[in-house]
Amino acid sequence: MDALNEYSDQFHAPVWMVALRLLAIIVLAWLLAGPLASFLKKRASSESCNLIGPVSFVATIAWLVLFSAGALRHLTFHSKAWDLAIFDQVVWNLANGNGWECSVRGVQDLRGDHFEPILLLFVPFYKILPHVGWLLGFQAAALVGTGLLLWVTYRKKIGEHAAFLFFIAFCLFPPLHWLACADFHPIALAPFFIALAWWGRERGSLLGFIAGIAGLMMCGEEAFIVAGWWGLWEFLVRTPWRKSSADKVKPNPVIGWLGLAVMLICWIGFVWLSMVYIPSHRAEGEGYFYVHRYQYLGDSLGEIVKNFFVKPGLWIPHVFGLRSLALLALYLVPMALLPVIRPKTLALLLPTVLYTLLSVSPEQRSIFHQYTAMWIPFLAIASAEALIIKSNDGQILRRASALLLAGVLGFLMFSPIFGLSAHPEWFSPEEWAGEARGVVMSTDPDAAIAAPSALCPHMSHRRVILLKPETEWEGIEEVLVLPDFPDY
Repeated sequence: MDALNEYSDQFHAPVWMVALRLLAIIVLAWLLAGPLASFLKKRASSESCNLIGPVSFVATIAWLVLFSAGALRHLTFHSKAWDLAIFDQVVWNLANGNGWECSVRGVQDLRGDHFEPILLLFVPFYKILPHVGWLLGFQAAALVGTGLLLWVTYRKKIGEHAAFLFFIAFCLFPPLHWLACADFHPIALAPFFIALAWWGRERGSLLGFIAGIAGLMMCGEEAFIVAGWWGLWEFLVRTPWRKSSADKVKPNPVIGWLGLAVMLICWIGFVWLSMVYIPSHRAEGEGYFYVHRYQYLGDSLGEIVKNFFVKPGLWIPHVFGLRSLALLALYLVPMALLPVIRPKTLALLLPTVLYTLLSVSPEQRSIFHQYTAMWIPFLAIASAEALIIKSNDGQILRRASALLLAGVLGFLMFSPIFGLSAHPEWFSPEEWAGEARGVVMSTDPDAAIAAPSALCPHMSHRRVILLKPETEWEGIEEVLVLPDFPDY
């Protein structure tokens, strides 16, 4: 049970109560789905309707909530050096001609840590006004935009009302809120590109599919694993090597062949990134940093892959444990378990599930951090697909009603923004916030400094800011002005 203590702490409830909440969501969502669907059906116009206005209103509110949550955490000194200050400083350095330097992270080149060229998107905005609000605002827009793209993709297939319920449920999904409260990460932009690629493949648009996959690859090297598997999945699902029968025309087999090319490019690209490109930007002799999360399987990428297949006894006990079960439940239950109805689509999550559950990092195996980013869009897609499969209009609306009810209950029980698991302390100023703000304002903006984690995101627009060990606030001496620009 020790592995579940983090969930107890974050949800303000013992493990048994968390389990009871999950059970209550499923029971209530499906019990009330029928009456809600009947109520909505009676009031829905029999004529075709357009819900663009209500969807736009919900999207605006969702963006304001997600952006405000991140911004308030920052303004009240709850954002941290890892990772908001890291990415803020890197973009500021890029905008000021200092390359990928990141003294907060302790590296001369952040490309030795991750492959994240999507950060270049923010450079023009930082040239206009260097402010962390760009990062938080675009992140919130990308998350809400993911839901909008999926709404556009499915509104004709499932009907306006069911699509509207789906979009509301998406905006209420607890992992979405935890992601917005986890500072900023480039990988949080990935859901938007996944949704764009899915929109492209559903509309038969090669340009949309390629643009989405390309954007996804710019968000982090792990995206190459996911995109490569997606490419293989497209190739197998569309079976482009078979001739279409006279009575059944296959949907755009070109994307099937394109998927095979995507698989080869992405998987070869990931090997090159992790073994050549990223290590080349680290200190001489250092390999890919994140191998250590899987070190019980081996000391190199090749050894890890080999032992995964030849020594399953190393990882099976680790993967199939209470922590993994809890993580899956927290992803699936707020979606009324609908994704499991569509296992073929849910198979797109396989690489994400594997590299998440195989990791020894507790942060990676939770919904409280940026690692939820790859889960969110594929779970949403599988839920939308589940509304369609073997359904008439009444069944679609009933499933959409269950999805909405599970979303509302999940939000009330597990969101950090509002409800039983809310963390209002994250959005209220610390007792020392006023003094800290004075320190930030009075420190020479060109000086090299060392500062604690809570101050780093407020002082990261400088060439050198070193992260001090975590300490309690002790006043102005918390920030040390360094006599020169040290090596880091």
